[in-house]
Amino acid sequence: MATKTLNWKNYHHQIYQLYHGTIALNLVPFCLFFLEWDTGFEKTIVSYSSPFFILIAQLIWVIGYASWYVWKGERVSYALDDRMTVDEKLKEFKKKNLYKYFILAGAGMISVLAMWIQPSFLFVLAYFGVLIQYSFLRPSEDKIVRDMGLSKADRQKLHDTA
Repeated sequence: MATKTLNWKNYHHQIYQLYHGTIALNLVPFCLFFLEWDTGFEKTIVSYSSPFFILIAQLIWVIGYASWYVWKGERVSYALDDRMTVDEKLKEFKKKNLYKYFILAGAGMISVLAMWIQPSFLFVLAYFGVLIQYSFLRPSEDKIVRDMGLSKADRQKLHDTA
């Protein structure tokens, strides 16, 4: 049975589509809710001492835990082995980063929903924190090579198969 080699351009394009798709998943609702605040439609005064706000603000802990888990979590850590081929390492990178992107998308959606339920700039700041983490996880070629521990020869091999 012949082994299928990974096409670098297709792989890189696919991982970027996943990355941008998960960002767009919650960026669109965030923008709509944020723009609605400026329209003057049913402005509510946020009472930071109300029990409802305190209950909703506890979601910040969930967002914080998700943000921590993306960097230190057990299910998102790379399981690399010296015997792994370049294709296997790239599949590992894609799988683990897909977990990371969806965890961040979930944290972003929690922030957006909390902002919709209780309009507060606290949730806007939490959402911007999630966006900043996305920027650190951008799947550039250098990041993939660095995270997967690929050598210069492996990197050259990627472009030779393209």
